[in-house]
Amino acid sequence: MNLFKNNRSKEASDKANDQLATVLANRLIKVQFRIAQYLNAWFNAYSVKQKKWILLLSGVLIASILLTGVFSSFYSIPLWSQGNYTSAHIGMASEEPKPNFSKHQLIDSLTIKK
Repeated sequence: MNLFKNNRSKEASDKANDQLATVLANRLIKVQFRIAQYLNAWFNAYSVKQKKWILLLSGVLIASILLTGVFSSFYSIPLWSQGNYTSAHIGMASEEPKPNFSKHQLIDSLTIKK
């Protein structure tokens, strides 16, 4: 990706792009390092027993969020049991949309002529 599109030579624009990428990467690393320092200081302020409880509770919280996502309808991807969906294979056209179809129909966009 060339961010500087003027009449400079390719070497000069590549060098400027590399410098910009270096500056952005260094800033990102500094932000990550500051966040890690803050979390380390916060976590080390607790006793060993409190640290175990924090880790246990955070593990239970993450596991419950993941299990809730699996067994509920948080996902926008339809389940296999919804409708008569048949996946489109390479070289095989998908079904044409029916005129009075009440549900959202999943079709292969590559087979429809524009």
